[in-house]
Amino acid sequence: GSFNVGRHLWAGARTAPFKGSVDEVAVWQRALPDGEVADEARSLINESYAGAELVANWAPETASGATVTDTTSGYGRSLALTGGAAVVDGEIVFDGVDDSATTAGPLVDDTGSFTTTTLVALDGAKLAAKAVGYKGQVLGQRTADGSAWGFWYELTGKDVVVDEETYEDRTVPVGKWHFGRLGADGKFSSVVSDEVAALDGLVRLTGVHDAQSGEISLYLGRNRNGAELAFTAVLGSGDFAIGKGFTSGAWSHYLPARIAEVRVWAGAMASSEQIDNSVGD
Repeated sequence: GSFNVGRHLWAGARTAPFKGSVDEVAVWQRALPDGEVADEARSLINESYAGAELVANWAPETASGATVTDTTSGYGRSLALTGGAAVVDGEIVFDGVDDSATTAGPLVDDTGSFTTTTLVALDGAKLAAKAVGYKGQVLGQRTADGSAWGFWYELTGKDVVVDEETYEDRTVPVGKWHFGRLGADGKFSSVVSDEVAALDGLVRLTGVHDAQSGEISLYLGRNRNGAELAFTAVLGSGDFAIGKGFTSGAWSHYLPARIAEVRVWAGAMASSEQIDNSVGD
């Protein structure tokens, strides 16, 4: 009889229709060894490139009022700006108090492979008013008890420097980037940036979750930061959020920043070369 996708034959009748989408069906006349199964799951094209499908792409220039639309990926999700977040000069501006942007999530299977990138500029003056130890989320997927994954900023200290224009002392926040999860206990499971997070200028952050290796990695620009980290994925639920994070049963971790772009792919990009060519600037 026929080979069927999305339905079942039982007692001469077609039953059990599958509600959803199915892609990349393949059948072999042999048993695949573990290594080939893993390579097939990663959709490897070669050692440097793996299949990755764009599932979300938000650029502030597509904004209309308090909505930023995705006109590129084909999935058509829109971001809702709340709390006073607004698009100014082609960037979404967040005050770090109650501003955010959200869409119904999850965007991808959070236990599967995915890649995400953003352009973010921290507001140095507003961060200087935060207490050391403050944690703000750039973007991420929530789950029942915290974050499934996301980009985070952690304020680790403050320096006092002489302002080059006024010759007066001013406080400069010092912190690091994280890619991973912040649990309800306030502890990170994340890759931490090698470099101190730059202030006030746009920074390219890219994160990769490779489900086949069980690891996550963080890139600043095209440069990998930190070592790959073993990561136990948590299935997300609820909103995907920008400018705030969910922990201990409530939204908090509001981040004062400007966001110029957010993109998410299903699939783990295989190398810095692929990230450089696919993400670009």
